Amino acid sequence: MPRDASLMPRAGSDSAAQREAEKAALKLVGEELGLHKIEPQRRFQIGPAAVIVDAFAESQDEVVLLEVNARVGTAMKTAMKNKVLKDTLKMLLIERTLAPQWVGKRVRKLLVFLDPIARGSFGPKAWPNQAWAEFGVETVVVDVPEPHRTALVAAQKAQDLRSDG
Repeated sequence: MPRDASLMPRAGSDSAAQREAEKAALKLVGEELGLHKIEPQRRFQIGPAAVIVDAFAESQDEVVLLEVNARVGTAMKTAMKNKVLKDTLKMLLIERTLAPQWVGKRVRKLLVFLDPIARGSFGPKAWPNQAWAEFGVETVVVDVPEPHRTALVAAQKAQDLRSDG
């Protein structure tokens, strides 16, 4: 009897290689944008819920919310695309809810991709691009050093990523 893939537990989709590559990417983005202090894993309390972004930076004139997608080498499947869209929604919720605390500051929302192929999973005519433009979400592709890319590819191969289109 075949097993229902939707009921099978997934192997961890997080890895040390992913965390290290994300740190490297955040450092590069910080340097490129002139962000002096990036806090990893910033938690915001919104009503009864905790909302966590991958990273956060704040200066006198701006607040930056960052979400990193560590997929490299292949296009994203549906589940990964959905995660990017959930990350977008998190940043929009944080911005909308906490805007009164940041009066006079520009709130930047950045989706950081580590690979142009992964970013390209959202083709030029895809609706997320229109939504990102409408809601002021920036996308950047960061070229992490080759050792990180190699480790990410190996980690991705080891993960149990069910085929989900």
